[in-house]
Amino acid sequence: MRKALPLLILAAALIGGGYLYGGQALATLGWGTGESAGPRVRAAPVDRGPITAIVSATGTVNPVVSVIVGSQLSGQVRQVEGDFNQRVTAGQLLARLDTQQLEATRAAAAAELSSAQAAVAVAETSAQRADAEALRAAAQLASARANITRVAAQAQDAEFEAQRTEQLRRSGVGAVRDATRAGFTVDGARAQVAAAEADAAQAEAQLAAAAAAARTAHAQITAAQATLAQRTAQLRQVDVSLSFAVIRSPIDGIIVSRSVDLGQTVAASLQAPTLFTIAANLDEMEVWATVDEADIGRIQPGQNVTFTVAAHPQVNLRGRVKDIRLSPTTVNNVVTYTVVVTAGNPEGRMLPGMTATLRIVTDARPEALRVPNAALRWRPPGAAGATAAPANPMEAALREMEDLTPAQRQAIEAAQSEFRAAMDALPADAEARRRGAQAARQRLQAAMTASLTPDQRARLASARGQRGGAAGTVHVLEANGTTRTISLRTGLTDGQMTEVVGGALEEGMQVVVGTERAGAVRAPTGRGLF
Repeated sequence: MRKALPLLILAAALIGGGYLYGGQALATLGWGTGESAGPRVRAAPVDRGPITAIVSATGTVNPVVSVIVGSQLSGQVRQVEGDFNQRVTAGQLLARLDTQQLEATRAAAAAELSSAQAAVAVAETSAQRADAEALRAAAQLASARANITRVAAQAQDAEFEAQRTEQLRRSGVGAVRDATRAGFTVDGARAQVAAAEADAAQAEAQLAAAAAAARTAHAQITAAQATLAQRTAQLRQVDVSLSFAVIRSPIDGIIVSRSVDLGQTVAASLQAPTLFTIAANLDEMEVWATVDEADIGRIQPGQNVTFTVAAHPQVNLRGRVKDIRLSPTTVNNVVTYTVVVTAGNPEGRMLPGMTATLRIVTDARPEALRVPNAALRWRPPGAAGATAAPANPMEAALREMEDLTPAQRQAIEAAQSEFRAAMDALPADAEARRRGAQAARQRLQAAMTASLTPDQRARLASARGQRGGAAGTVHVLEANGTTRTISLRTGLTDGQMTEVVGGALEEGMQVVVGTERAGAVRAPTGRGLF
């Protein structure tokens, strides 16, 4: 045992010395210290391929034709026939309101109509009687005038006879008595003429009174007929109200919303309450997208659109720009416009109210010389104070604005820093990465435009409408590991790649897109050395 003890001590000393030596050697190589071996650049090739310029936006899916069915009548719902997702045809019964009060009102209106009809009949009879009285008065007047003519003729005859008798008396042939009698006859005839004229005047007065009575009777007919028309209209109004108590579908379609239940009281006052919402055809849908004023100048009817909905994130739906609404919406000093996109929905993937994420294609290059956007943003370590080259025309136009205030520049730089941080933190999943990048770009765009004045926004929109021409800088990785700087001019960008329209950059070159530190290698344990 005593002989073995020195051997054990020697072995332990050798093991400890080997461990210490190995640890120092590995630390010299950068192992086991937990420190990285220094930054290492990441490069990507310059290639040729398609670039599509897009405007990203979000919107809401809506039916092409959507009709809100309401009630013009107040009352209690007695019958409900329409339900959610039910297909209906024009004129089909959807609901019915209680009509007891309306039916009582209709009965009263019908009775008043009958009374008005009877009043018209009475007025017409009175008018006929008045007309008859007028005719009788006219006949009496004619008779009186004829009597005047007759007695006037008799008076003339009597005067002639009296003159002849007086001449005979003067000649001594006739008797005095005959002449005197002839004078009396003349006086009687004249009295009869006066009486006949008085009778004629009375007949004329009676005729005038009868004519006035006839006119009054005819006016009463007109009044009675007007009352009849009024009562008829009142009855018609009640009938219309009764028809309003029956709610029918105005179009062929499908019920997407029902807001009424059996027994519910509907109150129609200044605005008709909504009972049903009917979509005419869900095979063709519209997406109402919200587009910033800085991008609206690039949108034109007929442009192709791809979009997704949250219910089917892996399915790329396609549509086309139909219209650009001219009415602006201003929220927090940011002006947006509504762009209407039409899209087919034969498989029923889109439902009303869904949120859509759209990519509106504004321009495209089928075979462009492309460089990653990350290469345009990258700067060597230690060049943090250098001004980064803009990766798109929007940033280029902002940098060329000489009237930006320090506060505006600070807000823009803060928005760009937030955008770069968001891009660096994107997840690995392709779809989530795309949605995250789109949301980050929208936040960047909204923050930049919110800090500008209306005149600056107009100039920014004009600059973004131009194709490319912005200055940029990339760093090419040489074969020996060094980098060199190349200036270029950029064109279209799709958010990931940018078109190169000028400069010495060539296809196949490797450009630096970022840096990373080499992974630290931990030192093996003491047992690993043996």
